[in-house]
Amino acid sequence: MKTMTKHIFAVAGVLALGLTAVKAQTDGALLDALVKKGLLSDKEADDIRSSEEKDYNTTAGSKLSMGSYISKLTIYGDVRFRYEYADEKGQSSLPSPVGGAHTNDNIIERYRYRLRVGADYTYSDNFKAGFELESGTANDSANQSLGSQYGKDAINIGLVYGQWKPTDWLTLTGGKQRNPLYTTDLMWDPDINPEGGSEVATFTFPIGGESAPLSNDPKEVRSLAAVPSSMSLTVGLTAFQGIYSDDNEFNATGTDKTDVWQFVEQVPVQFNFDKDTFVKVVPGFDTYTSGGNTGQSGSTGTPGGGGTQNFESINAADDLALVTAPGEVDWKLWDQPMKFYWDFDANLDGKSRIQNVYLGDGIVTAGATELATQRQNRDLGDNVAWLAGLQVGQNKKKGDWSIKGDFRQVGLGANDPNLQDSDWGDSFLNQQGIKICSTYNFTDFLVGTISVYDTWDYKSHLLNGNAGQNPTGLPVTTGVAATGGGTTASTIQNLAGASQTQRVQVDLLWKF
Repeated sequence: MKTMTKHIFAVAGVLALGLTAVKAQTDGALLDALVKKGLLSDKEADDIRSSEEKDYNTTAGSKLSMGSYISKLTIYGDVRFRYEYADEKGQSSLPSPVGGAHTNDNIIERYRYRLRVGADYTYSDNFKAGFELESGTANDSANQSLGSQYGKDAINIGLVYGQWKPTDWLTLTGGKQRNPLYTTDLMWDPDINPEGGSEVATFTFPIGGESAPLSNDPKEVRSLAAVPSSMSLTVGLTAFQGIYSDDNEFNATGTDKTDVWQFVEQVPVQFNFDKDTFVKVVPGFDTYTSGGNTGQSGSTGTPGGGGTQNFESINAADDLALVTAPGEVDWKLWDQPMKFYWDFDANLDGKSRIQNVYLGDGIVTAGATELATQRQNRDLGDNVAWLAGLQVGQNKKKGDWSIKGDFRQVGLGANDPNLQDSDWGDSFLNQQGIKICSTYNFTDFLVGTISVYDTWDYKSHLLNGNAGQNPTGLPVTTGVAATGGGTTASTIQNLAGASQTQRVQVDLLWKF
């Protein structure tokens, strides 16, 4: 009876840890502990080890091997199916590409999917690396639409990075990486993985107690990853250097020889009252080197493709010097997580951007009519974008739910239209409106979300000389010559051409 009891304890302990080679060291430690306690003899422990090894050698897992320098491999992925309805109404003053009627509504209804599969490697010496494959090529979307005669879609590289954590408070990352910045979709579409280098430093000062250690998860590279268990102050520094457009320095034309880089610095500050209650404010500065040809965004359409209305010209990165200040306040009410969040952005060169980029040589060669339009809008300085919202609940496990909503305004010269959320307002500038999302966890791995967007123009007839009239001399529709002459390659409509947009998305996400 005693021998049987010992075997039951031993086998139960080993099974609880899993009979795999990955856990062999842990199993061995457990067997050694059982021997020390007298529950197993040395021979009995050796027999169990031998039996475990024989069982493992008969499995497919025995054919897999990793280098000794890899301490952990995490494989992850998700598939999302989406139903989407979108309605985009043009400015009433904009002409139709065909005939003299006003622009009609642009309505789409489609079924889409997104596939992402990735791996994160944890190495010795505090190194990590990872990659992610995804459907789609747009910078701000991996969605693919169904209904193309059962055609096949390509798989592309959405993420590839290396990371080193020389100390507990510093993380260095290079490559195509998850966005290291604390931000909202007012400034950055959450599907964009920027390219370049980043440095994240975080210092936590406990007040009356110890704090939890920083996360070692390679996906958690953002500032303030730690959640202190007691009152504390956390201060950080995040810096990002992104290669926005790599141009040909040896091009004979002289118009696109200069690379465009984006430099962002943030100072995250968070005060924790306890693990559930804290205030976070993250002031920052975002600027671009300019003068090169930024080409075009990988996402185009109205509102097809990835959804982004891109602005492509040699001036696309000019006059962008952004002061930003996102933040949040988190607490619990009736045991339910609550969050008030906001974002604020002011372009210090907003007026210059509107005059020089949108109304000047970036669109047409300034003639008499173009100069007249510039004079009519010389006081235009819509250089501010802001957002404020509230979230109730969170989504981590089966049965969790959340609902959040926000209101925002985006001025014409406030930010980079190629980076902001491609769903809200179809990436148009000069918009204001709401976003409401509700999410429910059917299981730990199956999540449903309903999202509703409704926006309208911040200023009507923004670029018109007179309200209700077409802007003389400015091309307002891509590929259509302007009245009175001018170029046909304008993106004015792509910037401020919408009077209203509505979008409804119903998502089912399966994680694996």
